[in-house]
Amino acid sequence: MKKTVLYIIDSLAGIGGAELILVAALPDVHQSYNIIVVTLYPGNVFKDIGFVCDKEYCLQMKSRRNVLFAAKKLKKIIRENEVTFVHSYLYWSTIVARLACRKKTPHIFKLATMVTEHIYTHKWYSRYAQLIDLVTYKKNQVVVTPSQEVLKDFDSSIGIKGKSKVLYNFVLDDFFNNRIEYKCSPNELKLVAVGNIKEVKNYQVIIDAFQLLSHLPISIDIYGFGNLKNKQQQQILDNNLSIKLMGSGHKIYEILPKYDAFIMSSFLEGFGISAAEAMAVGLPLLLSDIKVLREITEGNALFFNPYNAQSLAGIIKLIFENKEILQTLSEKGKVLAKEKYTKQKYVSGLLDLY
Repeated sequence: MKKTVLYIIDSLAGIGGAELILVAALPDVHQSYNIIVVTLYPGNVFKDIGFVCDKEYCLQMKSRRNVLFAAKKLKKIIRENEVTFVHSYLYWSTIVARLACRKKTPHIFKLATMVTEHIYTHKWYSRYAQLIDLVTYKKNQVVVTPSQEVLKDFDSSIGIKGKSKVLYNFVLDDFFNNRIEYKCSPNELKLVAVGNIKEVKNYQVIIDAFQLLSHLPISIDIYGFGNLKNKQQQQILDNNLSIKLMGSGHKIYEILPKYDAFIMSSFLEGFGISAAEAMAVGLPLLLSDIKVLREITEGNALFFNPYNAQSLAGIIKLIFENKEILQTLSEKGKVLAKEKYTKQKYVSGLLDLY
Protein backbone atom coordinates (compact mmCIF):
# COMPACT_ATOMS: atom_id res chain seq x y z
CA MET A 1 0.00 0.00 0.00
CA LYS A 2 1.36 3.41 -1.01
CA LYS A 3 2.19 6.00 1.60
CA THR A 4 0.69 9.46 1.19
CA VAL A 5 2.58 12.74 0.76
CA LEU A 6 0.76 16.05 1.13
CA TYR A 7 2.20 19.03 -0.75
CA ILE A 8 1.20 22.51 0.32
CA ILE A 9 2.04 25.71 -1.58
CA ASP A 10 0.63 29.23 -1.43
CA SER A 11 -1.08 29.10 -4.83
CA LEU A 12 -1.01 27.46 -8.25
CA ALA A 13 -2.73 30.41 -9.94
CA GLY A 14 0.54 31.50 -11.55
CA ILE A 15 3.63 29.83 -12.98
CA GLY A 16 6.65 30.64 -10.82
CA GLY A 17 9.81 28.69 -10.07
CA ALA A 18 8.52 26.95 -6.93
CA GLU A 19 5.21 26.10 -8.56
CA LEU A 20 6.83 24.67 -11.68
CA ILE A 21 9.33 22.57 -9.72
CA LEU A 22 6.53 21.10 -7.60
CA VAL A 23 4.11 20.31 -10.44
CA ALA A 24 6.72 18.96 -12.86
CA ALA A 25 7.89 16.37 -10.32
CA LEU A 26 4.38 15.12 -9.41
CA PRO A 27 4.06 12.39 -12.12
CA ASP A 28 7.37 10.81 -11.06
CA VAL A 29 6.60 10.97 -7.33
CA HIS A 30 3.11 9.54 -7.97
CA GLN A 31 4.64 6.27 -9.08
CA SER A 32 5.73 5.68 -5.47
CA TYR A 33 3.29 7.74 -3.37
CA ASN A 34 -0.32 8.84 -3.19
CA ILE A 35 -0.36 12.62 -3.61
CA ILE A 36 -2.53 15.30 -2.03
CA VAL A 37 -2.02 18.92 -3.12
CA VAL A 38 -3.19 21.77 -0.90
CA THR A 39 -3.09 25.51 -1.68
CA LEU A 40 -3.74 28.49 0.56
CA TYR A 41 -5.46 30.44 -2.21
CA PRO A 42 -7.68 29.32 -5.13
CA GLY A 43 -6.69 28.82 -8.76
CA ASN A 44 -4.70 26.24 -10.69
CA VAL A 45 -3.24 27.07 -14.10
CA PHE A 46 -1.59 23.65 -14.31
CA LYS A 47 -4.83 21.66 -14.63
CA ASP A 48 -4.40 20.96 -18.32
CA ILE A 49 -0.61 20.66 -18.43
CA GLY A 50 0.37 17.50 -16.63
CA PHE A 51 -1.00 18.18 -13.14
CA VAL A 52 -1.15 14.87 -11.23
CA CYS A 53 -2.61 14.21 -7.78
CA ASP A 54 -5.13 11.97 -6.04
CA LYS A 55 -6.87 14.77 -4.13
CA GLU A 56 -6.72 18.55 -4.24
CA TYR A 57 -7.81 21.03 -1.58
CA CYS A 58 -7.83 24.80 -1.15
CA LEU A 59 -7.76 26.24 2.37
CA GLN A 60 -9.39 29.49 1.17
CA MET A 61 -7.14 31.59 3.38
CA LYS A 62 -8.64 35.07 2.94
CA SER A 63 -5.64 36.84 4.49
CA ARG A 64 -2.48 35.99 6.39
CA ARG A 65 -4.29 36.89 9.60
CA ASN A 66 -6.24 33.65 9.10
CA VAL A 67 -3.13 31.46 9.43
CA LEU A 68 -4.42 29.64 12.55
CA PHE A 69 -7.75 28.91 10.84
CA ALA A 70 -5.92 27.55 7.78
CA ALA A 71 -3.70 25.38 9.99
CA LYS A 72 -6.79 23.92 11.67
CA LYS A 73 -8.27 22.99 8.28
CA LEU A 74 -4.98 21.48 7.14
CA LYS A 75 -4.71 19.43 10.32
CA LYS A 76 -8.14 17.94 9.58
CA ILE A 77 -7.09 17.08 5.99
CA ILE A 78 -3.94 15.38 7.30
CA ARG A 79 -5.93 13.33 9.79
CA GLU A 80 -8.75 12.31 7.44
CA ASN A 81 -6.35 11.21 4.67
CA GLU A 82 -3.86 9.45 6.95
CA VAL A 83 -1.03 11.56 5.50
CA THR A 84 2.43 10.05 6.02
CA PHE A 85 4.32 13.33 5.78
CA VAL A 86 3.92 16.92 4.57
CA HIS A 87 6.16 18.80 2.13
CA SER A 88 5.64 22.58 2.05
CA TYR A 89 6.84 25.24 -0.40
CA LEU A 90 7.18 28.99 0.24
CA TYR A 91 6.97 30.96 3.47
CA TRP A 92 3.31 31.11 4.49
CA SER A 93 2.52 27.55 3.42
CA THR A 94 5.43 26.42 5.57
CA ILE A 95 4.11 28.36 8.59
CA VAL A 96 0.64 26.83 8.14
CA ALA A 97 2.16 23.35 7.77
CA ARG A 98 4.31 23.74 10.90
CA LEU A 99 1.28 24.72 12.97
CA ALA A 100 -0.77 21.82 11.57
CA CYS A 101 1.90 19.11 11.82
CA ARG A 102 3.33 19.94 15.24
CA LYS A 103 5.24 16.87 16.45
CA LYS A 104 2.83 14.25 15.11
CA THR A 105 3.34 14.48 11.34
CA PRO A 106 6.81 14.58 9.72
CA HIS A 107 7.31 17.86 7.87
CA ILE A 108 9.75 18.82 5.11
CA PHE A 109 9.88 22.47 4.06
CA LYS A 110 11.64 23.89 1.02
CA LEU A 111 13.12 27.37 0.91
CA ALA A 112 13.17 29.17 -2.44
CA THR A 113 15.55 32.05 -1.76
CA MET A 114 17.65 33.92 0.79
CA VAL A 115 15.50 34.61 3.85
CA THR A 116 17.69 37.41 5.21
CA GLU A 117 17.67 39.46 2.01
CA HIS A 118 14.18 38.63 0.72
CA ILE A 119 11.70 37.32 3.32
CA TYR A 120 13.06 39.25 6.32
CA THR A 121 13.61 42.59 4.62
CA HIS A 122 11.45 43.17 1.53
CA LYS A 123 7.96 42.07 2.58
CA TRP A 124 5.27 43.96 4.49
CA TYR A 125 5.45 41.30 7.21
CA SER A 126 9.26 41.38 7.37
CA ARG A 127 9.45 42.73 10.93
CA TYR A 128 7.63 39.62 12.16
CA ALA A 129 8.83 36.98 9.69
CA GLN A 130 12.09 36.03 11.40
CA LEU A 131 10.40 35.80 14.81
CA ILE A 132 7.65 33.57 13.37
CA ASP A 133 10.29 31.34 11.80
CA LEU A 134 12.22 31.10 15.06
CA VAL A 135 9.12 30.14 17.05
CA THR A 136 7.59 27.62 14.61
CA TYR A 137 10.73 25.87 13.27
CA LYS A 138 11.44 22.74 15.33
CA LYS A 139 14.15 20.07 15.38
CA ASN A 140 11.87 17.37 13.90
CA GLN A 141 11.39 19.37 10.66
CA VAL A 142 13.64 18.92 7.62
CA VAL A 143 14.78 21.95 5.64
CA VAL A 144 15.52 21.59 1.91
CA THR A 145 17.23 24.35 -0.08
CA PRO A 146 18.01 24.82 -3.80
CA SER A 147 21.64 25.80 -3.13
CA GLN A 148 24.34 25.73 -0.48
CA GLU A 149 24.17 29.51 -0.24
CA VAL A 150 20.47 29.47 0.70
CA LEU A 151 21.18 26.87 3.38
CA LYS A 152 24.05 28.95 4.78
CA ASP A 153 21.81 32.02 4.80
CA PHE A 154 19.06 30.21 6.74
CA ASP A 155 21.59 28.81 9.17
CA SER A 156 23.08 32.26 9.83
CA SER A 157 19.70 33.83 10.56
CA ILE A 158 17.74 31.02 12.23
CA GLY A 159 20.18 28.16 12.87
CA ILE A 160 19.77 24.62 11.56
CA LYS A 161 17.95 22.69 14.29
CA GLY A 162 17.48 19.30 12.63
CA LYS A 163 18.13 17.59 9.31
CA SER A 164 18.84 19.55 6.15
CA LYS A 165 19.45 18.80 2.48
CA VAL A 166 20.59 20.77 -0.55
CA LEU A 167 18.56 19.63 -3.55
CA TYR A 168 19.33 21.61 -6.68
CA ASN A 169 16.39 22.65 -8.84
CA PHE A 170 16.05 21.00 -12.23
CA VAL A 171 15.71 22.08 -15.83
CA LEU A 172 12.83 20.72 -17.88
CA ASP A 173 13.70 18.13 -20.55
CA ASP A 174 12.59 20.56 -23.28
CA PHE A 175 15.72 22.65 -22.72
CA PHE A 176 18.04 19.66 -23.09
CA ASN A 177 16.10 18.60 -26.20
CA ASN A 178 16.83 22.00 -27.78
CA ARG A 179 20.60 21.96 -27.19
CA ILE A 180 22.64 23.76 -29.82
CA GLU A 181 25.97 23.25 -31.48
CA TYR A 182 27.18 26.68 -30.57
CA LYS A 183 28.04 29.17 -33.31
CA CYS A 184 28.19 32.91 -32.57
CA SER A 185 26.81 35.52 -34.97
CA PRO A 186 29.80 36.77 -37.02
CA ASN A 187 29.24 40.55 -37.20
CA GLU A 188 26.97 41.27 -34.24
CA LEU A 189 26.19 40.08 -30.73
CA LYS A 190 22.63 39.07 -29.83
CA LEU A 191 22.02 38.77 -26.09
CA VAL A 192 19.00 37.57 -24.13
CA ALA A 193 17.70 37.83 -20.57
CA VAL A 194 14.73 36.05 -18.95
CA GLY A 195 12.98 37.15 -15.77
CA ASN A 196 10.39 39.54 -14.37
CA ILE A 197 11.13 43.24 -14.79
CA LYS A 198 11.43 44.19 -11.14
CA GLU A 199 14.03 45.67 -8.80
CA VAL A 200 15.77 42.44 -7.78
CA LYS A 201 16.44 41.44 -11.40
CA ASN A 202 18.40 44.68 -11.85
CA TYR A 203 17.81 45.33 -15.55
CA GLN A 204 18.86 48.92 -14.89
CA VAL A 205 22.52 47.87 -15.03
CA ILE A 206 21.91 46.45 -18.52
CA ILE A 207 20.30 49.71 -19.67
CA ASP A 208 23.20 51.71 -18.25
CA ALA A 209 25.78 49.38 -19.85
CA PHE A 210 24.12 49.63 -23.25
CA GLN A 211 24.42 53.41 -23.11
CA LEU A 212 28.18 52.85 -22.93
CA LEU A 213 28.09 50.42 -25.88
CA SER A 214 25.81 52.30 -28.29
CA HIS A 215 28.57 52.42 -30.93
CA LEU A 216 28.68 48.59 -31.24
CA PRO A 217 26.26 46.23 -33.09
CA ILE A 218 25.02 44.64 -29.87
CA SER A 219 21.38 44.01 -28.90
CA ILE A 220 19.44 42.33 -26.10
CA ASP A 221 15.88 40.98 -25.85
CA ILE A 222 14.41 40.75 -22.34
CA TYR A 223 11.55 38.30 -21.73
CA GLY A 224 9.35 39.05 -18.74
CA PHE A 225 6.80 41.39 -17.17
CA GLY A 226 6.96 43.49 -14.04
CA ASN A 227 6.31 46.75 -12.24
CA LEU A 228 9.31 48.52 -13.83
CA LYS A 229 8.38 47.74 -17.43
CA ASN A 230 6.92 51.15 -18.36
CA LYS A 231 9.68 53.14 -16.66
CA GLN A 232 12.47 51.15 -18.25
CA GLN A 233 10.78 51.10 -21.64
CA GLN A 234 10.81 54.89 -21.58
CA GLN A 235 14.52 54.93 -20.71
CA ILE A 236 15.21 52.63 -23.64
CA LEU A 237 13.27 54.87 -26.04
CA ASP A 238 14.80 58.10 -24.70
CA ASN A 239 18.32 56.77 -25.25
CA ASN A 240 17.59 54.91 -28.50
CA LEU A 241 19.06 51.67 -27.14
CA SER A 242 19.11 48.27 -28.86
CA ILE A 243 17.04 46.71 -26.07
CA LYS A 244 13.63 45.13 -26.60
CA LEU A 245 11.21 44.22 -23.80
CA MET A 246 9.56 41.17 -25.31
CA GLY A 247 6.88 40.46 -22.71
CA SER A 248 6.22 36.96 -21.47
CA GLY A 249 7.90 34.41 -23.70
CA HIS A 250 6.28 31.03 -24.34
CA LYS A 251 8.46 28.00 -24.97
CA ILE A 252 11.63 29.78 -23.88
CA TYR A 253 13.56 26.62 -24.77
CA GLU A 254 12.79 27.33 -28.45
CA ILE A 255 13.66 31.03 -28.10
CA LEU A 256 17.08 30.77 -26.41
CA PRO A 257 18.93 29.03 -29.30
CA LYS A 258 18.42 32.17 -31.44
CA TYR A 259 20.88 34.17 -29.30
CA ASP A 260 24.63 34.35 -28.74
CA ALA A 261 24.75 34.68 -24.94
CA PHE A 262 22.55 34.93 -21.84
CA ILE A 263 22.68 37.68 -19.19
CA MET A 264 21.41 37.48 -15.60
CA SER A 265 21.96 40.76 -13.74
CA SER A 266 20.16 39.96 -10.47
CA PHE A 267 21.10 41.36 -7.09
CA LEU A 268 19.70 38.21 -5.46
CA GLU A 269 18.87 34.63 -6.48
CA GLY A 270 18.09 31.46 -4.56
CA PHE A 271 19.17 29.26 -7.46
CA GLY A 272 18.93 31.03 -10.82
CA ILE A 273 16.79 28.65 -12.86
CA SER A 274 16.91 30.82 -16.02
CA ALA A 275 20.71 30.65 -16.01
CA ALA A 276 20.59 26.86 -15.63
CA GLU A 277 18.09 26.63 -18.50
CA ALA A 278 20.32 28.72 -20.75
CA MET A 279 23.30 26.55 -19.80
CA ALA A 280 21.32 23.40 -20.68
CA VAL A 281 20.54 24.79 -24.15
CA GLY A 282 24.18 25.71 -24.65
CA LEU A 283 24.25 29.48 -24.29
CA PRO A 284 27.32 31.07 -22.69
CA LEU A 285 26.49 32.97 -19.49
CA LEU A 286 27.19 36.55 -18.39
CA LEU A 287 26.20 36.67 -14.72
CA SER A 288 26.08 38.89 -11.69
CA ASP A 289 28.97 38.12 -9.42
CA ILE A 290 26.92 36.73 -6.54
CA LYS A 291 27.82 33.57 -4.66
CA VAL A 292 24.83 31.45 -5.65
CA LEU A 293 25.45 31.96 -9.38
CA ARG A 294 29.10 31.00 -8.97
CA GLU A 295 27.86 27.88 -7.14
CA ILE A 296 25.36 26.64 -9.72
CA THR A 297 27.69 27.30 -12.67
CA GLU A 298 30.82 26.12 -10.86
CA GLY A 299 32.43 29.30 -12.15
CA ASN A 300 31.73 28.54 -15.81
CA ALA A 301 30.55 32.02 -16.76
CA LEU A 302 31.79 35.57 -17.20
CA PHE A 303 30.95 37.51 -14.03
CA PHE A 304 30.35 41.25 -13.60
CA ASN A 305 29.63 43.59 -10.71
CA PRO A 306 25.81 44.05 -10.68
CA TYR A 307 26.25 47.52 -9.17
CA ASN A 308 28.62 48.73 -11.91
CA ALA A 309 27.52 49.28 -15.52
CA GLN A 310 31.12 49.67 -16.68
CA SER A 311 31.87 46.17 -15.36
CA LEU A 312 29.09 44.67 -17.51
CA ALA A 313 29.97 46.85 -20.52
CA GLY A 314 33.57 45.67 -20.29
CA ILE A 315 32.51 42.00 -20.31
CA ILE A 316 30.23 42.51 -23.32
CA LYS A 317 32.93 44.38 -25.24
CA LEU A 318 35.40 41.59 -24.39
CA ILE A 319 33.25 38.82 -25.85
CA PHE A 320 32.33 40.93 -28.89
CA GLU A 321 36.03 41.22 -29.71
CA ASN A 322 36.97 37.68 -28.59
CA LYS A 323 34.05 35.43 -29.51
CA GLU A 324 36.09 32.24 -29.16
CA ILE A 325 35.61 32.59 -25.37
CA LEU A 326 31.92 31.85 -25.85
CA GLN A 327 32.50 28.46 -27.51
CA THR A 328 34.33 27.09 -24.46
CA LEU A 329 31.68 28.40 -22.05
CA SER A 330 28.95 26.80 -24.14
CA GLU A 331 30.48 23.32 -24.23
CA LYS A 332 31.35 23.21 -20.52
CA GLY A 333 27.91 24.54 -19.60
CA LYS A 334 26.05 21.84 -21.49
CA VAL A 335 28.06 19.12 -19.76
CA LEU A 336 27.55 20.64 -16.31
CA ALA A 337 23.79 21.10 -16.75
CA LYS A 338 23.38 17.50 -17.90
CA GLU A 339 25.33 16.22 -14.90
CA LYS A 340 23.57 18.28 -12.23
CA TYR A 341 20.22 19.71 -13.29
CA THR A 342 18.07 17.00 -14.89
CA LYS A 343 14.64 16.15 -13.51
CA GLN A 344 15.77 12.53 -13.10
CA LYS A 345 18.55 13.62 -10.72
CA TYR A 346 16.17 15.88 -8.78
CA VAL A 347 13.45 13.25 -8.37
CA SER A 348 16.03 10.65 -7.33
CA GLY A 349 17.25 13.02 -4.59
CA LEU A 350 13.68 13.81 -3.56
CA LEU A 351 12.71 10.13 -3.21
CA ASP A 352 15.91 9.43 -1.25
CA LEU A 353 14.87 12.20 1.13
CA TYR A 354 11.37 10.77 1.50
